[in-house]
Amino acid sequence: MSLLKKLFSADPEALEKKADALYSTGDYGPAKLTYEKALAASPDAAHASLADKVRRCTDGIARQRIDEAKAYLAQGSLELAEQELEGALEIAVDEAIHDEAQSLLDGLEAKEAQEQATSPEMTDEERVALLMGQWHEAQADEYDSYGDALLDALIAMHKEQFDDARAQLEALLANAPEARYLWLEVGRARLLAEDVPAGKEALQSFLDALQDDEGGETKLAANLSLARLADEAGEFEEAMGYFEGAVHALPDDYRPYLAMGSFLRGKGQGMEALDVLRTSLELSKKSGTDWRLLEEIGLASELAGKPDEARSFLEQVIEFFANHQVTDFPPITATNLAKLYEADGRLDRAADLYRALSQGSDKEQHALYHFEAGRLLQALGLTDEARRMLTRAEALTTDDDTDLSERVAALLQA
Repeated sequence: MSLLKKLFSADPEALEKKADALYSTGDYGPAKLTYEKALAASPDAAHASLADKVRRCTDGIARQRIDEAKAYLAQGSLELAEQELEGALEIAVDEAIHDEAQSLLDGLEAKEAQEQATSPEMTDEERVALLMGQWHEAQADEYDSYGDALLDALIAMHKEQFDDARAQLEALLANAPEARYLWLEVGRARLLAEDVPAGKEALQSFLDALQDDEGGETKLAANLSLARLADEAGEFEEAMGYFEGAVHALPDDYRPYLAMGSFLRGKGQGMEALDVLRTSLELSKKSGTDWRLLEEIGLASELAGKPDEARSFLEQVIEFFANHQVTDFPPITATNLAKLYEADGRLDRAADLYRALSQGSDKEQHALYHFEAGRLLQALGLTDEARRMLTRAEALTTDDDTDLSERVAALLQA
């Protein structure tokens, strides 16, 4: 059973009634999850009826996604419509619903193919418009002074002609009396041309040319790039200086604090990371939920020896994905939460997480996830389920997984 199927001290009849009420109001996602909980807690005799209700909910969700796709099509939002139809196709059980979604998607793909056949490649003018839309006033004023030569260089960089772009930008730099934002473009071109020392020097020159209250997003991006380069060079103090510069660039934005906290957590400084990440969390209340921040706080809390806090934040990540009807959980969150559950003796919850991971997109680790789920299920005395998971783990191990193969074999023989 999945993580979301488990309900402690569950009353299957009460759960089924609750799910029936949700289904009647069109809340198919929550209804499906509640039916699955009832299914997990019910005797075998009730499984067929509940499984049928789960399938009806799945079709209800698919129907809702088709309706959403039709609304997007009416608005001309083809990409969003395509996402909804693909989602409907993945889950639809009823053949008629599946065929309707497929028919709409086929028509959409035909329309896109026709548009691509008649639409030219993006023009240089369109590239310029795209680039200019990202500039703020001071940046645009400076770039305007360089004329078409600057635009030609940026177009070359946009086309991944990095050496040509660098040469053109450096020619402009040689004759620029007061270059500021030009240093930013030179730095980007040098880094893209894989000249790290020169790229770093240019980005630093860009920062040095700005006043304290100038730069905004560009200053943030430059500081974070330089912090990453310093980290790659093993220069901790230098990296921290740039993270602090990122904070000063946008002091009311949660993102630089998140980046700094993640860096500190990666260096094993749990308490320091937690202090920074709590500031990020407070600032993030102005924005939507960023699950990466919740994950970082959970991991930092665990590192700082605060398992209860770690578990709370990691559970919020899982809840965030579950609320969006996604069970392909982030592996770092799920594995760390599973370890916390196991340490608490909640082997069933840990097994549920590993089972979810064994069906997720991190396919390279599927053998390990099947093994961990099987190991925990065996410890719970669920021998049949454990053997199924371990047998799958055995089939997925490769010749390079000798240690894992031996561990799987040992449990299968136990």
